[in-house]
Amino acid sequence: MSSPAFPDDLARKARGGGGSAGVHRADERDRARRLLIPVTPGERSRWGIAYALRQQRNGEPVEVVLLFVCEAVTAADGLRFRTYVEMARVQAETGAKVLHDAAQPLLAAGVPCQEIYREGDIVAQIGDVAEQLACDAIVLPRPHARIATLLARDVVREVIGRKARGVPVVTTDSGGIGVPSPAQHPRS
Repeated sequence: MSSPAFPDDLARKARGGGGSAGVHRADERDRARRLLIPVTPGERSRWGIAYALRQQRNGEPVEVVLLFVCEAVTAADGLRFRTYVEMARVQAETGAKVLHDAAQPLLAAGVPCQEIYREGDIVAQIGDVAEQLACDAIVLPRPHARIATLLARDVVREVIGRKARGVPVVTTDSGGIGVPSPAQHPRS
């Protein structure tokens, strides 16, 4: 389901040993930007895919890491009719389907794509994966208006608030156009 490294990583490591600073800068310019795009079954999470495709069409090579995070089943309601093992299997199957569906437009456009399934806290997993895979940016849909999030968790604002361990966050609209994040415009 997920590969340990993109093909470029191996070539980059092979080129990177003992080169001059000029070679290092050229390598950085030539390398594709690695974008982490968390996905869900909802349409909003696909806005990041539109962003990656737009970047690729505009001549900026990108690699995409698709991430599906499932929060652990702990509620008694979730375990009332199924065992923990059954619930975990269903969640993993759902995650695999969501990742596969999300990857199709990227693969059709020739964008290298890695699919990762994780279980745990969504915000923490996004930060961990971004750091572990040395992503250049986390791409999220523009946050909902604050009034819409009064009764629900706002993952986008939480990721932006945590600064994702130094990985910049790009928010995008439905057309795949990057928009200012709420950190830059607090009135959002």
